[in-house]
Amino acid sequence: MSIIHYPTIHETSGLPSLAFTSSPRTRESWYEIDLGAIRHNYRQLRAHLPDTVKIFACLKRNGYGCGAGPVAHALAAEGADGFAVASLPDAIAIRETGVDHPILLYPGPLPASAQAVESLELTVTVSSLDELEHWRAALSTTRIFVKVDLGFFRAGATPQEIGRILSAAYAYNDVELQGLYAHLSELPTSSSSAAEEQFARMQRVLAQAESAGTRPPLVMMSSTEGVLRYPLMDLDAVDPGALFIGLPETDHPARPIALRPALKAISTPLVAVKRIDASLGPIPDIPGFRPGMTIGILGMGWGDGLPRKVSSQAAGLVRGQRARLLPPAHLEHLRIDLTDVPDARFGDQVLLLGQQGNEIITLEEVAAQWSTDVVGLYAQLRDHIPRVYS
Repeated sequence: MSIIHYPTIHETSGLPSLAFTSSPRTRESWYEIDLGAIRHNYRQLRAHLPDTVKIFACLKRNGYGCGAGPVAHALAAEGADGFAVASLPDAIAIRETGVDHPILLYPGPLPASAQAVESLELTVTVSSLDELEHWRAALSTTRIFVKVDLGFFRAGATPQEIGRILSAAYAYNDVELQGLYAHLSELPTSSSSAAEEQFARMQRVLAQAESAGTRPPLVMMSSTEGVLRYPLMDLDAVDPGALFIGLPETDHPARPIALRPALKAISTPLVAVKRIDASLGPIPDIPGFRPGMTIGILGMGWGDGLPRKVSSQAAGLVRGQRARLLPPAHLEHLRIDLTDVPDARFGDQVLLLGQQGNEIITLEEVAAQWSTDVVGLYAQLRDHIPRVYS
């Protein structure tokens, strides 16, 4: 296994080798991403969906930090019907791997990026008549999904406005209306059946579109939680994202899908090792520091996505042993107490996540140390850190 730069895919992935230009690796830190787990998770989902339901894999935030290009390439090989992203760099990364599947742009890119949208053959999201006119003015052929807001109070036209947008889109010869989509609200509500109420709104929208002859060919509203909890909401397509990296995002699934985590390891080297002696002066008044201890310096810091506040429970694995991380964190470095690991040497790899020998640091443990949840941990993975694809 070797270190590979985003968006490069290596032969160890089990997929064809793809050669792309990447910047030289300057630091020995890396994330290990299990493409086999991602493919497994896709197959689990596909087995629980009707054959008629398409899968648009949501790979926003650089494929949840796992690399949008390599992840899309793996999912395309499994049979994914399309992809959805929120940024042009993610769409570019997918296209650079040779994937020519449909890519839906969630709200984010503006008509100023029309040249890239057109050259990459992307489909844009439209939430209003004003957005539709701006995209029409910028593109020669405007491929769109219309988004409806069912109560999320985010992007999307209200159910009251959606009919006018669909009618306008169908009236233009230069507009290709490919679909309609929504996302279930994550906002707190006093209703005990908020999801069902949102689905009822979508059904009314679709009934009105059917009557007007403006129902798009593809309708979807289920991301990860929706597709696992509400099979009735499958409609024509689903667009989960967290599911593919191994996160169910619900404790009450109606579909018993066994998921595997995509992120297997966070590794960084010891860039220095030394014993503390009296010549350094007084010992800092920081928990964990003591005279005569041996400390190591790690090649990652808060500029690499680690938390600025180091938890008292935070640890790394060195030569198969657990060692405490020491505050404070710095932009590119972090200390580790190596007093009980006397064999540790300059250049050793330290796992902040993963397994060495019989010791393991889990995703849940790291997320708690970083004061987030597991999906938040994935979101904090930095794009400048190389990925190893296994």
